[in-house]
Parts: sequence; C-alpha cells; structure tokens
Amino acid sequence: MSATEVVFYVLAVVMLLSALGVVLAGQIVHAALWFILTLGGVAGLFLLLSVEFLALVQLLIYGGAVVILILFALMLTRARERPQALFGKTRPFGVAAALALLTVFIGAAVGTEWVEPARDRIEPIPFQALGDVLFSVWIVPFVLIGIILSVAADGAILLATPDEEEA
Repeated sequence: MSATEVVFYVLAVVMLLSALGVVLAGQIVHAALWFILTLGGVAGLFLLLSVEFLALVQLLIYGGAVVILILFALMLTRARERPQALFGKTRPFGVAAALALLTVFIGAAVGTEWVEPARDRIEPIPFQALGDVLFSVWIVPFVLIGIILSVAADGAILLATPDEEEA
C-alpha cells in the first residue's frame, strides 16, 4: 500500500466520522465545526488529486463563507426562541432513508469497474486560464450567486429586527 493510499484512507475515515458528527451534533455550532472538518477532508482529497485550486476554493468558499453564513443566519434570527424538534416522530423514516441511500452508494461503489488513471496524461491547468474561464464564461452564475446571497442576508436582517409589538 502506497503512502497516497494511506493518506486517502485516513482522510476518508476523518471525513466519515466528522460527517457523523455533523448529523449527530446536538447544537448547530458544533455541527458547523464538524462540517468544517468534513470539508477540510474534501480539500485534502483535492490535494491528493493535485488540484490545489479546488482545495483552496473548498476551504475558503465552503469551509469559510458557507459556515459563517450559517452561523450569521442563526445569530441574526430568533432560532433559539423556537423549539427544536431534533428527534421527532419522523426520525425512524429519516434513519431508514439514510440506510437505503447508504446501501445504494455502497452497491454503486462495489459494482463499478474502476479504471486505473493514466498518470502521464495529467496536465495541470494554469490559474490564468482558469480565471479567464471563470470570469468570462461563468460570470452570470457568479453574479446570480452574489444576488442570492445578498437577498439571504437581507432576509436574515429582516427576520432579526424586532416586531413593533416587541419593542
């Protein structure tokens, strides 16, 4: 077994355990911290694949911005005032759906004929070319995501402002 495979399996175990931590965490802040660890494992997998840009984007955009957005949304809304139903009547259905999905994923992974990649054909993409494509071909999704995030922040601020009868 090579060192790359050992690192892969260590990252896989860390990601699985931290993903379980996300699901089983009692508080949303703890779940967000476990989520950051899971996304760090995904960034590690990107590094194993020699895709440094995607690893950096994974950590900065998902690990940083999305988790901070979740935490800000919790702080700006009155989420603590509302009762939380973490384990309700539908929990057995959720567990059954998760186990069914796990069975499908394991069946797909075992039933797939994996092809050994040709290592001599991998060519890294320069950052300049990637930046040119992101800001020319994909500029509309960038703008739309910015608008959606702005609307979400405005909605969180609107929900956080006290009602007139509360003031």
